[in-house]
Amino acid sequence: MLKQLLLSLMLLCVAGTAAASVFDVQLDTAPYSREQAREQAVDVLLSRLAGEQGPASWVRDEILNNWSRYSESTPAAGGYRVQFSGAELSPLLHSAGLKVWTGKRPTLLIWQVQDGRVKDMPDTGWREASRQYAIPLLWPLWDLQEHMQVDKSVLSGNSLAEASQRYGAGMWLAVQQQGAGLNWRLYDKNSVQPLTRGQARSATGLLAAVNDYWISHQAAEPVQQPENHAPAEALQAGNDAPGELTIVVTGLKQFSDVVRLEQRLSRLEGITQINVLDSAGDQARFRLVLSSPSASPALTRAGLSALGDRRYRLEQMQ
Repeated sequence: MLKQLLLSLMLLCVAGTAAASVFDVQLDTAPYSREQAREQAVDVLLSRLAGEQGPASWVRDEILNNWSRYSESTPAAGGYRVQFSGAELSPLLHSAGLKVWTGKRPTLLIWQVQDGRVKDMPDTGWREASRQYAIPLLWPLWDLQEHMQVDKSVLSGNSLAEASQRYGAGMWLAVQQQGAGLNWRLYDKNSVQPLTRGQARSATGLLAAVNDYWISHQAAEPVQQPENHAPAEALQAGNDAPGELTIVVTGLKQFSDVVRLEQRLSRLEGITQINVLDSAGDQARFRLVLSSPSASPALTRAGLSALGDRRYRLEQMQ
């Protein structure tokens, strides 16, 4: 009876963790500045959804530069927490050509042994790794039955599969710790052979590798968006107020071209602000706020070639 009660309590705690959205990021220790907190939160999110390629993508700058569009709220109760908008982020991530998996992560049962001694509860490193990758973790009771059933020297797939059935686990990790190193194997209920294996220096590194494996096997391929065509009626630059320059850019093939061009323009000397006014087909209007009325930014540095009065064509976007 006591064993069943403990199992029920463990599964209840895991269910609460599993309910957390993959778009919800929690930093337990908030950085000193708001900018640093935002950067860390975005890096956690992108690593979680797109693997190691995520933080290196241009999507990172887009989220940080348009924070209010991609973050729904930032509660202030303890640490630093951000709820990102899945509806806004999903098309952005796919337009970047990234493989992305936004589904809830399955619960992992952790069978861990260190120098012959078992672990039956997570330490700080495991808890932080679990939150970073939104992977719910479950730890076995390691009662007498399991001590007799599981060979702790090898953590074999056969014995772990039988023992894991008690917890209703669909996936589990066999972790042998030697010093600071973690040798691990990932299993699921359909096979006694490991799905993948590796070595890590920390729980965070281990779950990062597991998360990357899931992304590579379960993420949908980026949707190939059809290229934009010229609109029936071309956009017009219109009139400018003092200190502003409105340009019409053509040759924008997909959504990501608008975002990346906006980033390029923001890095040009003499431009203090950029607004995307509207778009139609393969064209878009950008309003540039200049640092001085006489400033004339070198738009060719952003990959634009002049077509006429305030009209430009975007060359191939790399």
